[in-house]
Amino acid sequence: MNNPEILAPVGNMDMLYAGIAAGADAFYLALDDFGARAYAENFTLDNIEEVIAYIHYFDRKVFITMNTLIKDSEIDKAITYIERLYQYGVDGILIQDMGFYSIVKDQMPGLDFHASTQMAVRDYHGAKALMDLGFKRIVIARETPIEEIRKIAKLPCEKEVFVHGSLCVSYSGECLMSSYFGGRSANRGRCAGPCRQKYQLINDGKIYGDDYYLNMKDLNVIDNLDELINLGIDCLKIEGRMKSAEYVYNSVVAYKKKVNANFYDREKLRDISNRGYTKGFIFGQKRDYIIKEGDTKHRTVGIVDLIDNKKAFRANSDLHKGDNLEVITDRCKKLPLTLTKDFKKGELIFLDKYRDAKINSQILMLNAENIKDDLENGLASYKSLPVNLYFEGRIWQKPRLKITYKDIEASVYDENPIEPALKVSLDELSIRDNLDRFKDEIFKPVDIEIKIDEGIFLSKKTINKLRRDAINLLKEKIAGKYKRKPVKIVKPKLADPSAKSSEKNIELMTNNINPDLLRGFDKVYIKDYDIKYRGFDLYLNLDSHMDYEIKDLIAYVKLNEIKGVIFNNYRDLDFIDDFKNAGIEIRIGRYLNVMNSYTFDFYATFAEKIESSVENTLENINENSDRYEVEALSFGRIELMNMVHCPFSTIKNCGLKGCETCKFRESEFVSVNGDRMKLVRRNSLTKIYPANPAGFDEKLFNENVSRLVSVFSDEDLRIYQKKSYKDKLNYERGVI
Repeated sequence: MNNPEILAPVGNMDMLYAGIAAGADAFYLALDDFGARAYAENFTLDNIEEVIAYIHYFDRKVFITMNTLIKDSEIDKAITYIERLYQYGVDGILIQDMGFYSIVKDQMPGLDFHASTQMAVRDYHGAKALMDLGFKRIVIARETPIEEIRKIAKLPCEKEVFVHGSLCVSYSGECLMSSYFGGRSANRGRCAGPCRQKYQLINDGKIYGDDYYLNMKDLNVIDNLDELINLGIDCLKIEGRMKSAEYVYNSVVAYKKKVNANFYDREKLRDISNRGYTKGFIFGQKRDYIIKEGDTKHRTVGIVDLIDNKKAFRANSDLHKGDNLEVITDRCKKLPLTLTKDFKKGELIFLDKYRDAKINSQILMLNAENIKDDLENGLASYKSLPVNLYFEGRIWQKPRLKITYKDIEASVYDENPIEPALKVSLDELSIRDNLDRFKDEIFKPVDIEIKIDEGIFLSKKTINKLRRDAINLLKEKIAGKYKRKPVKIVKPKLADPSAKSSEKNIELMTNNINPDLLRGFDKVYIKDYDIKYRGFDLYLNLDSHMDYEIKDLIAYVKLNEIKGVIFNNYRDLDFIDDFKNAGIEIRIGRYLNVMNSYTFDFYATFAEKIESSVENTLENINENSDRYEVEALSFGRIELMNMVHCPFSTIKNCGLKGCETCKFRESEFVSVNGDRMKLVRRNSLTKIYPANPAGFDEKLFNENVSRLVSVFSDEDLRIYQKKSYKDKLNYERGVI
């Protein structure tokens, strides 16, 4: 059976110490730029070398996340970062931006590249396409069902699966809500967390009250690990770079125990989260995965009862001195209770000071003291890497200390030779006592061999210095095993400016648009074919979630005289040759997140037209339109979220069934800030759009930029033609 790597999150040094103490096999962390958690504490180029070395002392791996979209103005800085990280010996880099990857992938021998979850790999073909492009490891998107993971597992690349921690309700890499309404891009690591806010649902004029309709529970698949392990999954990833050291320690311990011994402490794992747990979409959970208002977020440790005319509860698990509990009164007040001693499972705990405790109410665990105790105990014992010491002291020779860790030796000498003692000589016991002082070090001597002449003189200060110098040299040698020779990244030459074909294209979000209104547009992008659009230059827009058999799709395209297809997921790249050989034109859609010149350059090798990310800047779009066939959205409703979840399912408790006949499948969605959205449920997928289309002054685009208009209805098209839209697209500022 495969023994997978347990990958732990690190947002600061305390979390790193906790993860090492718990036995994590590898760690992922970020610098102050280019990481998908920009608001975590993170690290800097000034201290990252020391952090990488520290992890390598313990023979663990370290992966750095550079998994944001990168602007042209940031490319040089990103290159400087990765050059330094390469030299310092980082084991792997997580990447989302295809342009940045295309620059560095062939210039850094020995460095592994991991396709980040933001690349939305959720099927075999997406994983294969990125593997063929050179990615060593694929981080599978969190919404991927186990049936697809089984297929991906057959590929000869490393597979990484999220098993624990916070969940995004949206498809990975496809959430634009934070960017659209707040100017903080999730693809840039600055998500404002709109899915954690309250919303109203409105259908047919009826308002369903404020609630957390998008607020996912935390992922926890520890009871299903055997299935992932049996598939040969290489890495089990724990999310949480913005969480605590206690969280890291106890989650890693639980998963290590489950993998190695098939057991874990269920209560402790429950106590590190106050959000509740779900198996997520990976194992097909269709109910009870959202935390609504009023849901119990903490573990219940007992139920209030009347025992001998006194309020009390019986502990359903062991409780410990210092545990902080919550008691509910008859008036529904929430009062804290801190235990002053330990209690065994089944023991009665009387609530003498809580006589108004509500009968049959739950006693909740707010903070478990043993979570902190376990971390402290782990931290007290993990610095114990076994080393052997050999000390040699001969008269008129320089004293020598050799320290050995595994197959690595470090020898140091004092600069002065040993002299005979005039009065008191140094004995072996005194030398041993000074050599054995490793209190604050990561090493622990298991054997100390001493060979000295009789009657020597050597100061304790000299011995202590030898010990410190030997330890430092050993650390340098361990870290040196991982370090690499510096490289200097050379950026490829971009295409020369040339004349481009500027088009005015329209994207049909439904087939309800009158074909007579489409005259004047060069290309028509469709979701599926309708005979009424025959005669137009049609392009099939491949939804990022769309599943297809390539032979059937090509036959469909040919039969209906569709000129080309639009890629929106890396899965589509696996079929480039199939489409090309069939004479079908390829275009790139906005969900492949084209942000910089090098990403445009990458896709220009096989695509006829490349749509810019809607988070890009006007300056970048215009500049690249002189080199590449660039398209930009100038009007429409941006897809703010694509997700398996349906907010109305939290009300109906339908288990995501009966969607095609559900009266709620087209509804309104309103945020606490008054932002109104359109909610559409089709083909087991929910899409959220702004309630109103947004537009952009097309005159600001370079003449080479192809304009794309996206419409749901004839009315949308009329709004575009009259320029009567109220909301504006954000190209003037771009993302922050």
